[in-house]
Amino acid sequence: MRVGNDHCDAIGVSVAPSQLDNLSSAILQQGGMARVSLPGDVVTWAAGGHQTLRRMLSDQRFNRDWRQWRAFQDGEIPEDHPLIGMCKVDNMVTAHGADHRRLRGLLSRSFAPARIALLAPRIEQCADRLLAEMAQRGGSADLMCEFAVPLPTNVIAELFGLPDEQREEIVALTYSLANTSATAAEVRQTRQRLPEFFRRLIAFKRGQLGDDLASALIVARDNGELVSDTELIDMLFMVLSAGFVTTTGVIGNGVLALLTHPQQLHLVRSGQVPWSQAIEEILRWGSPVANLPFRYATEDVEIDGCTVPRGDAVLMAFHAANRDEKAFGPGADRFDVTRRHNPHLSFGKGPHVCLGAALARLELRCAFTALFGRLEDLALAIAAEDVVYMPSYVIRCPQCLPVTFRPSIVPPIETKALGRTRGAA
Repeated sequence: MRVGNDHCDAIGVSVAPSQLDNLSSAILQQGGMARVSLPGDVVTWAAGGHQTLRRMLSDQRFNRDWRQWRAFQDGEIPEDHPLIGMCKVDNMVTAHGADHRRLRGLLSRSFAPARIALLAPRIEQCADRLLAEMAQRGGSADLMCEFAVPLPTNVIAELFGLPDEQREEIVALTYSLANTSATAAEVRQTRQRLPEFFRRLIAFKRGQLGDDLASALIVARDNGELVSDTELIDMLFMVLSAGFVTTTGVIGNGVLALLTHPQQLHLVRSGQVPWSQAIEEILRWGSPVANLPFRYATEDVEIDGCTVPRGDAVLMAFHAANRDEKAFGPGADRFDVTRRHNPHLSFGKGPHVCLGAALARLELRCAFTALFGRLEDLALAIAAEDVVYMPSYVIRCPQCLPVTFRPSIVPPIETKALGRTRGAA
């Protein structure tokens, strides 16, 4: 039986996303659980087996409260390590029990599927406008900068009530935080700028509260439903960042998958496979959250032949779990839009299942149907192996995706549709 202090067989984790498939294979070869060594000499567990991770996501012996992380509390992990900005927060994601129910309850009504469905016309309008602007600039574009980033950013920003002039700044800050190769100085700068950004936003919004998520959370703080200013800031950041960075990644990964598997794309465009089914396969194969830090053992836990000591951290290896042959059968590593049995974990499971899943699926449907319906002969302008990804082993998202296309009929540009953010991942 493997135990928590067994470091000799730890699998090295690289910040290079090109090594992600190798990492996932190595984790799966060791069974449901493996020891991994993250950059910066951080040795943790990784839950990569589909059944193992699915079970752990609902196991109350594990939670995401960073105060449980023994190595961090003992000073073994410095405050300026790139992971700390993602872990040391107090919001719905890291809360558990009654606190988690309290925080999730503040947002659940806004993300109810019936309410989200009403956004479809506005999201479609935003997608059409972005494609019209791309077409006016010519037959080539960086799909990330000109479509995959601004579409979900503008959608969540409108729901959030974020002014146009602040949208590019929060995009930049979010990607800085997700950069797991950042230097200590860069980490300190990002962690200083983030609360400053939200303190400015809170001051601005207090003067003109409206029917938006930011206003609702500010009122919740004033009413005592949020117990501290830190909790308010961390909740504001969670809603904004989770609302665009993951969807941006799925759009980029999905376009790349479809363009490099033309027979699969033909099945969808010809109507032989519905977009809803193809999107689930894109979510599985191109999940933007590759490895999510962390769940912490609140007691000694035996799982899959391993003893995880109390206080140990477990990396949630979603990329590996979504390629586990025990769950998806032979060919689990292949992109296959005809796959019907698809219990992917890209939205998580258990009490922390993604609250924005309905919004993400709606945005993805609008994005892919617009892209492949309005841009003819859409193709990569570079070889797939030359695509540059974010320097992160947490988020899998292309930084840029050069494409060429021949625009078909495009609508007039509507300048007031969901803001005008452009940016690069």
